Parts: sequence; structure tokens; C-alpha cells
Amino acid sequence: MMKINFDRKKQKDPERDHQMKVKYAPAKRKIAQFRWYLILLFVASPLLYFLGKMAILLLVVDAPSFVSLEKNNLNASITGVVERLAVKSGDIVAVGDPIIILKDPRLDEREKILRAELKTLNSPLPPTGSGVETLLRDRAVLAKNMVNYQEDKLEKMRYLFRQGAATRAELNLAEGEYNKARYTYNVAQSQLSERLENIQKANLGLVAHAGLRTEQIEIELSVIEEQREKLTHRSTVHARVLDIFVKEGMTISPGTTMLILGEYEGTVITSYLQPKYAKYARAGHKATIRLPDGTKIVAKVKRDSGLTRRLPADLASPIGSRDLMIIVKLEPVESIPPMLMIDGLPVSARFHTFDFLSALELGK
Repeated sequence: MMKINFDRKKQKDPERDHQMKVKYAPAKRKIAQFRWYLILLFVASPLLYFLGKMAILLLVVDAPSFVSLEKNNLNASITGVVERLAVKSGDIVAVGDPIIILKDPRLDEREKILRAELKTLNSPLPPTGSGVETLLRDRAVLAKNMVNYQEDKLEKMRYLFRQGAATRAELNLAEGEYNKARYTYNVAQSQLSERLENIQKANLGLVAHAGLRTEQIEIELSVIEEQREKLTHRSTVHARVLDIFVKEGMTISPGTTMLILGEYEGTVITSYLQPKYAKYARAGHKATIRLPDGTKIVAKVKRDSGLTRRLPADLASPIGSRDLMIIVKLEPVESIPPMLMIDGLPVSARFHTFDFLSALELGK
């Protein structure tokens, strides 16, 4: 049984009882006191966490953000058909890499005709006589009949196109066939006229004419080669292919957007800042960007913001509202790792109230 003694002498010297010294075991009071402190800390931890978060919010402002590559549209400069796609979405291209190769059937047909004519000019002429003239006349008649046939076919195709029963590609093909037939007829007529003229002049000056025509054909063939080179679209920047809008075999016209490139040179961080923190959206203000792999880099506001937009659903919290936010463009002071140069990659931007806090944030 424990006995409690309130004697004042005991309070002054608890180890002595009626002039006799009494030894007690070591007290465990310090351990018990430490346990109480530990329990108190555990109970107060939510409050301490809340107070810590409030203190951080007074010093820094977090803003949902994403990596935004500089968009560069690649448009067709000439009418043609997509012959080959040299890239696919997500590929990285360097300056000079081929991206899309087009072909123009009209150039191919024109080159075929010119080379055939050139071969004829370089070949010995057949002997003059009624047989050659008859052959040329028959060729001209057949060419004229083909022109009439293609003209009727073109008119029908135009009617079907206006009725919505034919596509633009089918109409373009009909026009190409008609132009080809007209050109063949003109060539046949020209050859017939030239043959008759040669007969009349008894081949006077034929050699000089053939040489001049050969030179003209060679010049036109070189022009065709230059135009064919333009059909190969190459990258002018170091970029990533973001999206492709054409397929192989598709007919496109000048100005058609074929794909979108994301330039690495103009990469920025697009942040959505609450309007009450508009003072942090001024040009030159620094922020710390936290990348998905934990890397931190310093960025600064590229220019004063003048746009607002609702927070995208991808960046909004499931229970939060999509309020109007200030669009802030941040220019990285340090380079972003190449593997993370992905358009639309979500990151976190932290705007600081004082510049020295940027260094503290990077040191964590």
C-alpha cells in the first residue's frame, strides 16, 4: 500500500526518514515527460501542418502550368499529291530533314512529253513522202477526237461536282486529262505543221531549228527539276512533329496546312495565375519551375500578360471550379532536359514574393 506523507521535512529531504537515510530507485519521470511531449506533438501535427502551409502561401504562389513549344505550321507551296510522309507524330527533326514529299503528275507528264520530243529531234528524220504526212494527219485527228472526249467527260464531272456527287480530286483529275489531251493535240498539230513546212522548205534550216528547240527543251526540263525540288518539304528548325493533317495519296493545294512543328528554340512555360496575383505577371519576374522528374529550373516572365482564359479541365482539380485565370508566358533561364521538351507536359510554377526565395527553393 502506498502512503502519502505531506510532511514539509520530507519535501526538503525526501531520502531521509527520522534521521535514517533511505535509498530510492532512479526516477523515470524524464521518460514519462518525453512521452507526453510526443503525444502532444502528434495531436498538434495537423494544426502545425496547416499553419506551415499558410505560411508558405504567404511567401509563394503556385500556378498550374504546362510546357508550350513554339508552333510552326508547314503549309504546301504548290499543288501536288502526297507521295510519302517521312515523319510521324512525336518525331524530332533537325534543320534540313525531309518531312513530306509531294509529286505533281502534271510535271511528270510534261517531262515525259519533252523527253519524247527531244528524242525525236535527236533521231534522223524519216524520208519525206505522203506516208509520213498521212501518219501525222491521222495522229492529229485521233488527238482531236480525244480532246472532244475529254471535254465531254470534264463537263459531266463539273456537273456531278456541283451536285455533290464528285470530289474535288476527281474534278482535278478530269481537268488534268483534258489538258493532257489538248496538249497532245497541239503537239500533233505542231508536228504536222512542222512536217509540211519542212517538206516545203526542203529541209532548209532544219538543223538550226532542231538545235534551238533542243536548247529550249533542256531549259524547260531544268525548270521542271527546280519545281520538283520544291515538292520536297524540309524542316527549317530543330523541332518535334506535333500533328499531321495529311495522308499519303491525298491531293493538296497551295496554302494547305500539312503538319505542325513545335520549335525547341521558342519553348515557354504557360502558367495560369489567379487574378489576385496579377502583380507577379510582370515582365522579368522570376519563378521556379518544377518538372515531373523533380528537376527545378528558374524561369522569368517573358512579357506583361494581357490575356485571360479559363483554366483547362486537365489542370483543374476534380472538385475545383474553372475560373478565369491570367495567362503568363514564362521563359526558362535554364534549358529544359530534351526528354521533357514535350508540348503540353504539365509542370508546376511557383512565383515568389522575393527574389532570394528562388534560390532557397532551388536549394531544397
